[in-house]
Amino acid sequence: MLVKVVLVLCFFIFGMAGCGPGSIYNSSYYSETPLEKNLFRVTFQGGHAPVTGDLCLLRCAEFTLSEGKEYFQVVDSESGSSFRSFPTSYPFHRHQINDAPFVNDFPFVTKTIRLSIDKPETGFAYEARSVSLALRREYNIGNKKN
Repeated sequence: MLVKVVLVLCFFIFGMAGCGPGSIYNSSYYSETPLEKNLFRVTFQGGHAPVTGDLCLLRCAEFTLSEGKEYFQVVDSESGSSFRSFPTSYPFHRHQINDAPFVNDFPFVTKTIRLSIDKPETGFAYEARSVSLALRREYNIGNKKN
């Protein structure tokens, strides 16, 4: 009996270990749109505030490095939520029609960034490598080579 309890506990703990912000940080949650030379919109959707903003900033840093640049400036930023609904069917409501959908709230953050190799002389600029390392450490997300 004790062995069964320990096994169930182990499965639960290992199952929950993959549920942090690192589990949603992948390409299905972010996108980049080129606007002009060295100017891009980066969007991250998912998670919960303020994690969504941090993961968008992480993606900005990684994207900057992937483009061969070292610094980025945030020239515009917006955040909000998009709502998605899907129909439901309750198996325990045999003779009732339930047409009320479930609604999911998906927070998003979009940042318009300007990339540069050298630190800009005016305005605030993030050093991409420092941001990437700090946020990966903060949210325990595996390191990527950049």
